[in-house]
Amino acid sequence: MGYATCAFAILSVVSTRVAADSLANWPMVAGSTGYGRAALAGSAVISALLVILCLVERTGRRRTEATLRRTLAVQGAQLEEVLATSRLMELLQVCHSLAEANRVIRGALPRLLRDAAGAFYVSRGPDSALELQVSWGGLSAPQSFAPEDCWALRRSRPHPFEPGRSSVPCQHLGGVERACLCAPLVADGHAFAVLHVQSTAAETLAGDVQRIAATLAEHLSLAVGNLRLQETLRTGSERDPLTNLYNRRHLEISLHRELARAQRHGHAVSLVMLDVDHFKEFNDTHGHDAGDAVLSEVAQVLKRHTRAEDIACRYGGEEFLLVLPSCTLDDAYAKAEAIREAIAQRRVFMHGNALPRITASLGIASYPLDGERLEDLITCADAALYQAKAGGRNRIIANSPPGDVVLFEQKGRIAG
Repeated sequence: MGYATCAFAILSVVSTRVAADSLANWPMVAGSTGYGRAALAGSAVISALLVILCLVERTGRRRTEATLRRTLAVQGAQLEEVLATSRLMELLQVCHSLAEANRVIRGALPRLLRDAAGAFYVSRGPDSALELQVSWGGLSAPQSFAPEDCWALRRSRPHPFEPGRSSVPCQHLGGVERACLCAPLVADGHAFAVLHVQSTAAETLAGDVQRIAATLAEHLSLAVGNLRLQETLRTGSERDPLTNLYNRRHLEISLHRELARAQRHGHAVSLVMLDVDHFKEFNDTHGHDAGDAVLSEVAQVLKRHTRAEDIACRYGGEEFLLVLPSCTLDDAYAKAEAIREAIAQRRVFMHGNALPRITASLGIASYPLDGERLEDLITCADAALYQAKAGGRNRIIANSPPGDVVLFEQKGRIAG
């Protein structure tokens, strides 16, 4: 329609010009000149109006096309956002742990919130501190903070902050000078995590960023909440409730895995079995609460003296068992001696009163020196422990004699 109008306007202009030239060359007839000029003027006005109409229509079409392009761009971005969120949720649904989910989230959030820096925090339990899981955009985020330090967690709703306005920043942000938003993750009416986004340059946070952050927090609530619940249940089934060390069931699974790995790579695996000396008499004299306090303190010593790859378990009653992957008999003996000394020097308090000092006896067995099966190694470690207790307690016995370790000769090292 627009092209036809323009063509018609051009033809009108051309025809007007041709008529004007013809009129100028025609013989003059009385009265005809005025009518001719009036006709030419009318034709010129019509031509001008047609040209203006053409220009207006063309301008309107360009504006419509620009608006359509913007609309398509917005719809394309929204579609990409929906697809990316859908992929994120699909991956989270098949994750087996929170650590695995963090890897998925770490790859997705910077792309979905590319115009902002941010951090993702999760609480391990009710009233527990929020621990940093993921951060991006160069944000200087604290490793943890208390739930009461975040307004979003306390209100169970997104909490925005913009400098210069009446809004109040969360305490965990410190002296933040940029616009930001904390969006809580809520499950069963309890806020257990928070998604924090922060403007990278401007004093205001883009509306799209706020919308996406709130939407992501809502979607993540169910997936991360389920993983957190599974992890809690799994931890409860694998941990001893008193000492928070692994239980016997987890020990057997882990030791089978470590022995298979050691067999493939030719590494040593050492076991240290520990028993609190005279624990039954201590329990009878000072009560079960005091006994529980002692076991908890021993567990703390074991945690401080083990590596990330070591496995500390409560084997039963007052007995503990350490699995030390890639650890030779000599190294296991040195670690056992450090643990023995730490327990002997430990002071346990109950209701403000110091309990009598305790000691521990330890027995060591090592793969492949003392056997290649789980049952054989545990039997050897238990036999070494029995010899340590029979020999006077507060000492270490290795089922096979360690190498030439002169450092601990005066500590009462005995070889079985």
